[in-house]
Amino acid sequence: MNGRYRQDSLLLKNDGEDEFEISNYQGLHFARLTVSSPQPQTNFKTNTGIDGQIQQGPIIYASRTAKADFWIEVSDGTDLESRFHEFYNKFFNRGLVRVRQSYDIGRCFYGIPKPFSYTDIGFYDKSFSVEFEIPSAYMYSVVRSTDFPIDINKEDLITDNLNLSSTNISYTHYAGSFKIYNPSDFDIQPYEQNHELDILFKGSGTPILTNNDTSDTFQMNQSISSNDSLILKGVHPFLNGAACEINTNHGHINLQKGWNSFNLSGFNGTVTFDFPFIYL
Repeated sequence: MNGRYRQDSLLLKNDGEDEFEISNYQGLHFARLTVSSPQPQTNFKTNTGIDGQIQQGPIIYASRTAKADFWIEVSDGTDLESRFHEFYNKFFNRGLVRVRQSYDIGRCFYGIPKPFSYTDIGFYDKSFSVEFEIPSAYMYSVVRSTDFPIDINKEDLITDNLNLSSTNISYTHYAGSFKIYNPSDFDIQPYEQNHELDILFKGSGTPILTNNDTSDTFQMNQSISSNDSLILKGVHPFLNGAACEINTNHGHINLQKGWNSFNLSGFNGTVTFDFPFIYL
């Protein structure tokens, strides 16, 4: 970790604010972060006269939880109240909190902290645990696809559990044939699972983008110029910020797990795939 973080630390980031290493508080000791296992959600159907049950549709994953354990040394009651007021401001806000730990620095989750209280372990020393609800059910890479190829300033964010054999991967390509790598534990499915995937076209023509491995195709039926901005945000296309689905084939793009073979035709320019990697 190049000495940037303590050996065992917890890092929090609220939207629009700098990341904060919670262990930088004097007297606060972070013990552990425990993330619950994935929570499969089944939909069984029972058929009369037939043993067992049948799963209907795909198994989906419900929200999960994580728990961070701490203990703190304070000098008196005033110090105790002041410290916890600071903690409340770090943990609680009106949005999701990004949480990661130094042992798994390349991945994070976005959670909502539950109310917590402390337990006496000395005259003023206290222990407390903060439990987080993780509504998305996923862990995410801290880096996004558009951070690749990885430069030296972000090398410490690449860890073994990101399913990457190389960091020399590009997610911007010119028209013609190319490949896109999805290192996630899942297929990226903007329609079925509301996964985040932005595809940005920069150039001129009437682009036709096809994933040869999934047979998904997105086609623009009107010509765009090099001054235009065309973005396929999940399943919704926007031309210069305005919805333009009426001028498309109403298609969208999925990414299967691993390598995906693409073809971009009818277009002179580049296409960029922008998405976070997702993990169990």
